[in-house]
Amino acid sequence: MELWTGFTLGLLGSLHCIGMCGPIALSIPGDDHSPTAMFTRGLLYNTGRIFTYAFLGFGLGILGMGAAVAGYQNVLSIILGILIVFFAIFPNIKLPGKLRDTYAKFQSLISSGISTLFKERSLSSSFLIGLLNGFLPCGLVVTALAVALVTDTALHSSIYMALFGLGTLPVMLLMNMAPGFISPKLRSRLRPFTTYFAIVIGLLLIWRGVMMTGGGMHHG
Repeated sequence: MELWTGFTLGLLGSLHCIGMCGPIALSIPGDDHSPTAMFTRGLLYNTGRIFTYAFLGFGLGILGMGAAVAGYQNVLSIILGILIVFFAIFPNIKLPGKLRDTYAKFQSLISSGISTLFKERSLSSSFLIGLLNGFLPCGLVVTALAVALVTDTALHSSIYMALFGLGTLPVMLLMNMAPGFISPKLRSRLRPFTTYFAIVIGLLLIWRGVMMTGGGMHHG
């Protein structure tokens, strides 16, 4: 997958981010409300988020390299593509019981860590809130991670996720500086485009897997 799709996915999906991460981004603690201070806090928060995405990308990239060595990357690409398209079309599918409980516990752990950091009101806490927020499960991030999983190397995966994070940066920073710049009505109108793009990414992954299989790139 081309690296530019990571940035594009982040850029197009950033309107989705406003709805999901917006409340946290808008309430990053700090006593100084000057534009410079608000920009600095926003930048630190988003840098923390991007750092986590790159870290997750690197970890998944190592798994993806293992699949490539074993000769299963084409199959993995097709399966991930199908799953992305499926969950984009049916976003309200519930996870199985045990998995849902684990997901809820993990979410609660991250949320309590963020709550503790909110009390500190320091610049370093802005970065750490972003760092933890990057671990909060989000459909858009999962889509980007699925692509990162089938890139060529762990470094490539990490760069892909960093570019994804950078794609979300303009809108997220703008929201820190001007909270009312986008109305909820406009946001809900633009949200379907994130779904369409996720479907395109899923189809690209399926196509990539099929081409790898047909092109004799299977190393098994």
